[in-house]
Amino acid sequence: PVPVRDPDTAMRLGIDPKVDFAFKWLFGSEANKPLLVHLLHAVLQLPPDRMISELEILNPFSDRLHIDDKLSILDIKVKDHLGRFFNVEMQMVAAASLRSRLLYYWAKLYGGQLGEGEDYHELRPTISVLFVDDIVFRGVLAHHFRFRLLEDEHRVVLSDHLEIHLLELPKFDRKPEALSTPLDCWLYFLRHAPDLDPCDLPASLDAPGIRRAMEVLTMLTKLDMEKEIYEGRLKARRDQTSFLADAREEGLAEGLATGRAEGLEQGLDKGKADGLAEAARRLLAQGMDRETVMRILDLKPDQMP
Repeated sequence: PVPVRDPDTAMRLGIDPKVDFAFKWLFGSEANKPLLVHLLHAVLQLPPDRMISELEILNPFSDRLHIDDKLSILDIKVKDHLGRFFNVEMQMVAAASLRSRLLYYWAKLYGGQLGEGEDYHELRPTISVLFVDDIVFRGVLAHHFRFRLLEDEHRVVLSDHLEIHLLELPKFDRKPEALSTPLDCWLYFLRHAPDLDPCDLPASLDAPGIRRAMEVLTMLTKLDMEKEIYEGRLKARRDQTSFLADAREEGLAEGLATGRAEGLEQGLDKGKADGLAEAARRLLAQGMDRETVMRILDLKPDQMP
């Protein structure tokens, strides 16, 4: 029989797991630890003797997040039965500071393992996984990047304690019939979940993990406070994307205009700075605090208007 679409559970209601609140709701709660394990196994492709059998969520999902708390960081920190630490996060925008930020949060999780007087031998491998709905490495076709501490000439690994995975969702353009690995399925789900029909999933996605993920997101649509927080964060992220795009556009236009008089390179630099300053003015005028504006536009205090 042909599946009947239930309008109450259709993902077309608009829940997008790329919004950090929905992502943490999906993967960052005690009840959904099996989904997080499945996702990590798909990304990391661990050998059988290194697979994750137990996870402790160090910062579990909390319903204490305020509705007006639109731009706080919602990453997921976990520790497994082998003592390894993981930081998992979704970002919708690749800000200029993203690479430095990745290293900083990895370093915080790694350095935070030791208490006063504890030995360096107590340090355990720390792995960061970032999904980003933006392009970080332009001109490179790959969508999954794995970074390690590797010597340039002889390819010797200094330590297995640092590992960073960055996955660019816009570059993943496979069709359902071309999905061949668990990671393919998760990336397709993260990109297209709002348009998937739980009553009529493509055969390649009709697996327990994906079905459970859709059930969890559907549950979010039925909870008024959580749905309101989700929508607030979605709007904040869209505003952030729009302001960053406006800043780049205005900066480029201003730079091209002044570049003729000042030299192209200097003109573009000046235009970019002017565009970012204008974006900062708009955000401040809408009531956003200075600290948040500096963070999302990657500005220093002396660059603020």
